[in-house]
Amino acid sequence: MFGTIRKHQKWLWFVIIAVMVLSMIVWQNQLGKSGNDRASGNFGKIDNVTVTAPEFQNAQSEASLMYLVRNHQWPDTGDHPDFNLTRETYLRVFLIRKLEQYNIHADSDSVAQFADLILRQFGNGQAVPFETFVEQVLRPHGITAEDFQHFLEHYLSIQQLASVIGLNGKLVTPGEIQSLYVQEYQELSVDAVFFSASNYLSKIPEPTPAALGQFYTNEQATYREPAQMQVSYVFFNVTNFMPEAEQKLGATNLNQEAEEALVRLGTNFVHYGKTAEEAKAKIREILIQDTALSNAYVRAVAFQDELVAKEPLRAENLNALAKEKGLEVKVSKPFDKEYGPSDLHLGPNYPVASLFDLSPEEPLVEQPIKGTDGIYILAYNKSIPSRIPPLDEIRSRVVEDYKSAQAMRLAQLNGHVFDQTATNEMAKGKTFAAVCAEAKVTPVKVPPFSLNSEMIPDVEDHADISTFKEAAFTTPAGKVSGFTPSRDGGFVVYLRERLPIDEAKMKTQLPEFSKIVRQRRESEAFEMWYNREASTALRDLPEFQNQNQSRSQPGS
Repeated sequence: MFGTIRKHQKWLWFVIIAVMVLSMIVWQNQLGKSGNDRASGNFGKIDNVTVTAPEFQNAQSEASLMYLVRNHQWPDTGDHPDFNLTRETYLRVFLIRKLEQYNIHADSDSVAQFADLILRQFGNGQAVPFETFVEQVLRPHGITAEDFQHFLEHYLSIQQLASVIGLNGKLVTPGEIQSLYVQEYQELSVDAVFFSASNYLSKIPEPTPAALGQFYTNEQATYREPAQMQVSYVFFNVTNFMPEAEQKLGATNLNQEAEEALVRLGTNFVHYGKTAEEAKAKIREILIQDTALSNAYVRAVAFQDELVAKEPLRAENLNALAKEKGLEVKVSKPFDKEYGPSDLHLGPNYPVASLFDLSPEEPLVEQPIKGTDGIYILAYNKSIPSRIPPLDEIRSRVVEDYKSAQAMRLAQLNGHVFDQTATNEMAKGKTFAAVCAEAKVTPVKVPPFSLNSEMIPDVEDHADISTFKEAAFTTPAGKVSGFTPSRDGGFVVYLRERLPIDEAKMKTQLPEFSKIVRQRRESEAFEMWYNREASTALRDLPEFQNQNQSRSQPGS
């Protein structure tokens, strides 16, 4: 099979690569004692058949590979808190057993084409030798070439299984497909009147002390400041190490590495510059920065090792050692668990909430942190408890919130009044335009849209698109919708007419639409089968016994 992979290392478009989510059932669970059971050799049962250790281990490798292919990182380094490798492993065992039950096996040519596509994905469109992929990507994580082969075979076989199980879902009549097309693509012609709170803000008077005090008391929870903290830090700025890095790399070596990288990128060099020369200069810069960052890290590790060696371990030691080394200690701005320190560039994936584990007793982050602009050594400085600021401290903010709330209330009151007036007056024969003129509101003529429309001009700034569509499509022609509250205030829709379908356009689009409908029905049929079968087969495993079961949809 591996010879076949090498033979097929050319670009091949493979339609079956559309993402197939193996874990269609996501149960939130507590693992409980199951980890201890597996450690003792008990891997439980699926459909009352024992899961063997090799079966579990092989499926675990495939589950890890599935994660790698979808996210380009391994499960133990990914930032997906909902991913549970143990659960995914059992789901994989279940599916592999179903493949054997249905005697479904992918052909070697399809497997080779799939392998080629994955290798090119990891090479940014360039061919990656299979041996290199195994040595550099798989083997460091305990995955073998055989594990990868089994993963490929099973992945494509599961695609075939989905087609077999979902076959009945494809049986949709032409009349039903045309009806669905009309439902999804027929456009509406509507007018809308938006009642925006901002338009009523100028009508809101300054609040009396009593009114403001009452508002503040009622809304105190919204003004609560979360617990915060500050850290002391020593920063090893990457720019201070770049001249040394450039000198160490040498102009000749830099040019050579940049040229080689440019060749590997091929036409993808445009991600780094408009021309090959611009891309080459950017690559040189990246190479220098990476080396400088590495050198800064070595210096920071040496500093931290010396810091940790000082006993007893206290936050104050950071100041003492930094002064001894001629380094500056800074103190961060106060920050909370959600956003982290705004004046430190720790990178988007750094778990800033973990900094709240620091304390006077355990003051240091265990290792220097590689930020986006250098290396940080952090130590506990101060904790700031959660609190509600007194009214006098945040008076201007509370006044602004009070006025906004009153403006929103006034906008929605006017919206409800207009809705009732329009309904009553139009029942007497008045036109919508006449009602608007008498009420001194300006209707907006919304461009035609359908349920399939992703954007509706003139609406996005006022209301949620899906909410607006729901109001419009549930309103009879020639009538007004009820008043619908929105983040901006609210709106009333008048449906002028349902526009006729463009027959020529429908005729052109119907074949592709038919394919989409049948694929959707096939997926739904497979999902129903999968959930039913998996619910029964996995019921005895602790990972799937939570009573509050929440099932996800395919593609989640």
